[in-house]
Amino acid sequence: MSGSEATPAAADGGLAVAPLLQPMKLNHLMLANRMVMGPMAVTAPDREGRVTDQTLAFFEARARGGVGMIIVGGAIGTQRGWDEAPFRPILRMDRDEFLPGLRRLGDAMHALGVPLIAEVSTAFGRMGVPTADRPLISASPLNVVIPESRFPRGLHVPGGRTTPMPQEASVAEIQAYERETVESSLRMQRAGWDGVELPAHMSYFLASFLAPRTNWRADAYGGSVLNRARMLANMVRAIRERAGPRFVIGLRLVSSDQVEGGQSSEGYAAIAREVEAAGLDYVALSQGCYETMNVGLSVRDGTIIEDGDAAAFRQAVSVPLLLPGLHDPVQAARAIAQGHGDLVMLARPLLADPEYPRKVVQGRVADIVRCERDNLCIRRLMFNMPVRCSVNPRMGLESKAPGSLGDPKRLLAAPLEYAVLALTGSKTLMGLAGKLLRARATPPGPGPQEAVPPKNRT
Repeated sequence: MSGSEATPAAADGGLAVAPLLQPMKLNHLMLANRMVMGPMAVTAPDREGRVTDQTLAFFEARARGGVGMIIVGGAIGTQRGWDEAPFRPILRMDRDEFLPGLRRLGDAMHALGVPLIAEVSTAFGRMGVPTADRPLISASPLNVVIPESRFPRGLHVPGGRTTPMPQEASVAEIQAYERETVESSLRMQRAGWDGVELPAHMSYFLASFLAPRTNWRADAYGGSVLNRARMLANMVRAIRERAGPRFVIGLRLVSSDQVEGGQSSEGYAAIAREVEAAGLDYVALSQGCYETMNVGLSVRDGTIIEDGDAAAFRQAVSVPLLLPGLHDPVQAARAIAQGHGDLVMLARPLLADPEYPRKVVQGRVADIVRCERDNLCIRRLMFNMPVRCSVNPRMGLESKAPGSLGDPKRLLAAPLEYAVLALTGSKTLMGLAGKLLRARATPPGPGPQEAVPPKNRT
């Protein structure tokens, strides 16, 4: 059953989830329901970044499961972004040579009646991997410091993590990124996809321009809200002018930093208002940043509503809002009914159960296989292991027949992966490691890995 073929069944729990079952028009697209597959780095391309049979099978399973729209993440739209990627493989959208596979994926989703949006990432910025001749660049020279206590459930990183110091991006580098991201977005239109989403979330390159804490530039890309929104607005405007009015353009945006000295939801909503005027069709919210990973990957539903983030954006923009962090369909439906947002993004829940939307539509909420929020999927991604799910043994293996023999290379690698995951997943063991690191640490103070931003920035 495709997203467009799903029909509600009069069954237990139907009234509670009814708001999720309502169709919705997004630009010219008619979505069968309010459940959207959110972007994730689980696309399983080959080593060169091309669509594979597993890529197709993974997304076909979610399309058949009844989702209203799919946003494909784990993709890159620039050469430098590909070069600095902190995990591999990722889907490439930056060259025409990748068009055949991208068309194949688009055709497969449309055959199942599900609209397809490409999340075209510009670059990883402060979260990338530098080389001697290719330093990291960001809006301003500020790196990311993630305290040990701010990692989400299941991720134990003794001593936390500090990323390398980036250089301030030049205007020429910014404009080159703008041009390349626009060209990649238009490439996705030629591939037959329904739209693109520009991701300015977490602590990636685009997000570094949005808040005074991470952007203290004194040129046209820093200072005022208009200037901090300039790069996003430039790209949206250029895509809209060249792609036409029927090509969907979305923006994935930090909703609030949730960190000391960070920007509030009102500040980010002001950015969204500026970019909306350039031609947006929707805004997808993303709570927190890498410094506050435990906020964006919360163990409970609805924090983006409780903290007032959704309300700030609802007041600031007129385009539809996509809400994250609502795993429970009853709570998700309530959020829609109360006007906090228009669509809900399901990411990890659709790893756990590709049939989640179909079960909601058919009134079988109790049959949904629930995501345990143990973040095994994210831990495996961090170690550059194939992504898997602790409650869905078929996740990542959709292209293989159940019970078939796996790749011999994978059979050899799996025991080592399990050992690494078991050791690093032990809170006790990682806690001891953290104590040892702290005992050996030097007194805190600004050093070569810590930027001290100007005090007079606004």
